[in-house]
Amino acid sequence: RFGSENALYIGNKQKIGKSIVLEYGLRVSAYYFIGKGTEYVYAEREEADESKPLLAEIRYDNGDVIKSYYNPEPRFSMKVGVDSASSVKMSYNRTAQYLHLMSNTAAATPLDVYSPSTNNIKPQLADQVALGYFRNFGKDMQWETSVEGYYKYMQNQIGYITKANLSLNDYYEADLFSGVGRAYGLEFLIRKSGGKLTGWLSYTLSKTELKMDEINNGQYYNARFDKSHVANLIINYEFNEKYEISANFVYNTGAPFTSSSTSYNIQGTSISQNPDNVRNNARLPDYHRLDLSFTIHGNKTRKDGKKKWLTGDWVFSAYNVYARKNAFTVYFDPATNQAIKYSIIATVVPSITYNFKF
Repeated sequence: RFGSENALYIGNKQKIGKSIVLEYGLRVSAYYFIGKGTEYVYAEREEADESKPLLAEIRYDNGDVIKSYYNPEPRFSMKVGVDSASSVKMSYNRTAQYLHLMSNTAAATPLDVYSPSTNNIKPQLADQVALGYFRNFGKDMQWETSVEGYYKYMQNQIGYITKANLSLNDYYEADLFSGVGRAYGLEFLIRKSGGKLTGWLSYTLSKTELKMDEINNGQYYNARFDKSHVANLIINYEFNEKYEISANFVYNTGAPFTSSSTSYNIQGTSISQNPDNVRNNARLPDYHRLDLSFTIHGNKTRKDGKKKWLTGDWVFSAYNVYARKNAFTVYFDPATNQAIKYSIIATVVPSITYNFKF
């Protein structure tokens, strides 16, 4: 399936007085779902958790436009200087997305399906507002701090029936729903940008939810990538021009997944059910990981003092130092109805890299 996206953008940056800076503009995007391909026409589904009946398949030749979409995308931001070290920023923007990620939380493998916008899948639209306070302090203003709140309203979000088959299925659109979403939260940041010790600590408290008439009894439910708490700590220490060490620690709340709400046993086989039509009602264990690296910088100058035309760095690193078995997803054994965690990289991964530039 093929799609073509084009866009035009115009913007302006304007300063008002000594303390106010405005930036505003308009982006207009155009998207075409084009052949060679097939347009699938479906009837409305009869039951909430059933595939849509197929009515017709219409063939299109190479280059034919099957469906087109046009979206204006305005954006605006304002920065107000409070004093020489602090400012307040606010913004609004609308975005259109024509490529869709469909992630099946009940899948036993970490495979996601991407689809372009079609006659059955409308572009996703998002309107976001944000308000933040920023302040620098310390010697040479090396320390940066900020707190920012945001709210995003999303349209044409993708959902799917419980038994959806999203992979290797020409008729996957029959298994999809469309609804709205919302995301909101607070982001905190403290960063040190000068001296031998640099790095930053960030923390986000957020909520991301979807709402579709056919799912979760029409109530908001946790989106696949909803993570209440996300924290990142990056530390770099430069011993001298030659040696440097870095550490990266990541922590976030486990992602939601759909678990059965009841089960029963027939002749030794456990049968799971979700009669309440709940979605993403459970969470994976919390995710956390530590990465370390040690860098040896090559000499940048020759013995005669001239700059080298070729320089290189050796990087010795370890991913997931304490071999945390972070679960990517959970699936249920049909024989026992036991939850089984599926991890992708469940051990430490050492690596040696040589980077060069000229």
